[in-house]
Amino acid sequence: MAIKLMLLKTGETIITDAKEVVQEEQTRGYLLNNPQTVTTQEKTVLMEGDTLNNNYELDVILKSWMLLSVDKEFVITTDIVATICDPLPSVLEMYQSKVAAANTEVTQTEVV
Repeated sequence: MAIKLMLLKTGETIITDAKEVVQEEQTRGYLLNNPQTVTTQEKTVLMEGDTLNNNYELDVILKSWMLLSVDKEFVITTDIVATICDPLPSVLEMYQSKVAAANTEVTQTEVV
């Protein structure tokens, strides 16, 4: 697969680099690499003209899916996935930037 949005039956939306886990020619699950929970909220500052013109803006927040785990890869079964789709280009870019930043090692000279 590739980087996808997944709506889980728990109600969570995650963005992740997902690969199908195939057994006996059937997809049994998904291998998730660096999954992030996606949450949204209305922009905190909207001008009156924005609401009159139907301009609706959201803040998108990405957080580690398994916040307290050191693991970056997880396997989930297909029965907990409600749907899979492609993310908006802006959300894809946000995810890629966050994952790239997390994978960049900081040396002692770079610590501020």
